[in-house]
Amino acid sequence: MKKFLFLAASAIALISCSTKPSYQLTGKVAGADFNGKYVYMYEFGVRDAAPLDSALVQEGAFLFKGDQASPALRVIRFSQADMESISPRQTGPGQNRPYSATIVLENAPILVTLDTVSVVAGTIENEAIQAFTTEMEKINAEEVAFASSIGNFDSLTAEAKAEVEKKSEALFNRRLDFAGKYASENPTKLSGAYVFRSFSSYLDEAVQQEIIAKADSTFKAVPGIDRVIARLEVLGKVAVGQKFTDFEMADMEGNMHKLSEYVGQGKIVLIDFWASWCPPCRKEMPALVELYKKYNKKGFEIVGVSLDKDKDAWVEGVKNMHMEWKQLSDLKFWESEGAALYGVNSIPHTVLVDKDGTILAKNLHGEELNTKLAELIK
Repeated sequence: MKKFLFLAASAIALISCSTKPSYQLTGKVAGADFNGKYVYMYEFGVRDAAPLDSALVQEGAFLFKGDQASPALRVIRFSQADMESISPRQTGPGQNRPYSATIVLENAPILVTLDTVSVVAGTIENEAIQAFTTEMEKINAEEVAFASSIGNFDSLTAEAKAEVEKKSEALFNRRLDFAGKYASENPTKLSGAYVFRSFSSYLDEAVQQEIIAKADSTFKAVPGIDRVIARLEVLGKVAVGQKFTDFEMADMEGNMHKLSEYVGQGKIVLIDFWASWCPPCRKEMPALVELYKKYNKKGFEIVGVSLDKDKDAWVEGVKNMHMEWKQLSDLKFWESEGAALYGVNSIPHTVLVDKDGTILAKNLHGEELNTKLAELIK
């Protein structure tokens, strides 16, 4: 009897081993000769991460096999050196580089074709990623066609340039609208987390808050989303209607000043986060100079907070662009204390503050800022 029980138990164990869940990722490489090279699997969202696995390309095909305890986002691509050997096409947010694919790795058959625009298939989640990618590529094709139709942008009239910029912005906003809607409708899926992580820095703060409020623990556990959540917490402290957050930095002469020396002192103040190395900042500066001249004597002030790291470049930029207002910087580039306190992850970034230190608006530029100042300063 004991022998029978032992044999039965052994048989069950063998059956269990033979039916152990596993994945098989079958891949092929289209349009380029990568035979003899290795393709690698990386964790999604982790910069400079070591590869988790590798597979040799033979006759244009490769294979990954293994067991994945729970579904996870992965990136399939070649080494950095091999990637750079390909002439890269320009990509927008949410687009993989050529010969690179983002997948949901789970215990199921998965198909990947690495190409200039890669294709993934095989599971519901991967089909969802592919559907999203296809929609992004449609928008990208429109952008490419539109860019080709423009010709020489510099030769256009000011009116024509404005129309081009308006059309380009509309196409870009279509990306954001689609991405925000997709992530909002899929807050418990890794495909939704992939889209959110790829677009989070471009999405409106309120949209990000809405998505995170609906997201489950698996969604939030995707690498990088913890930083988005932390930034949203920071942004909540400096949201419209909140009091400004104080900090201390040096001026161009090296003297330390608190932001509170200028903000909340009876004037409407624009806190302008910028840098001399930032082309969009330099582009909008002439208009900001004109607004300063127009409203300064009527109770409007600007405090520039530079994300420069080279003092000479900072000082030279202020001089060349005729910025006559107060300038502060800790010369820490993206590690700037002020930028961290205000959740700044792109520049130019502006914060408009009322006379009593209450935040009135954020990221107003050009005509929008002019309209707001005209409304506030009679």
